[in-house]
Amino acid sequence: MRFLSKYLKKFKDKKELKKSNFGRDYGWYIEYEGKIVGELVDWKFTDMFWCSYKVVSICNEWEHILFDEKLWQNCEFKFKNKKHDKYAENAFSGFTSGSLIETKTVGMRMLYFTEL
Repeated sequence: MRFLSKYLKKFKDKKELKKSNFGRDYGWYIEYEGKIVGELVDWKFTDMFWCSYKVVSICNEWEHILFDEKLWQNCEFKFKNKKHDKYAENAFSGFTSGSLIETKTVGMRMLYFTEL
C-alpha cells in the first residue's frame, strides 16, 4: 500500500509540474537576508535554457536592494515559488550591465523545479 501511495504522489507531482511549466507560471518571490523584497513575474523564454522575468518591487524601500546589480551578480538572492513554498536551489541571473534598472527585467537560468 505504501508503494502505491508513493507512486500516486509522484504521478500527481509530475502532472502539477507540467501544468505549471515546472513552477514558472506561478511566479517567484525574491528573498534577501530572509525577507521578501520583490517578485519575478511575466516570464518568457528568451534563449536556450534562459527565461526573462519582470522584476517587481514589493515596496519602494527595497528597490535599492532589488536593483543592485552586484547583489544579482554575486547570487545574493533566493527564489521561492509563490505556490509551492519551495526554493529553486540552483537558479542564477544574467543581464547586460546597466540594463537591470533600465528594463526592470532579468534573465534567469535554472529557475524551475524538476520535482516537488
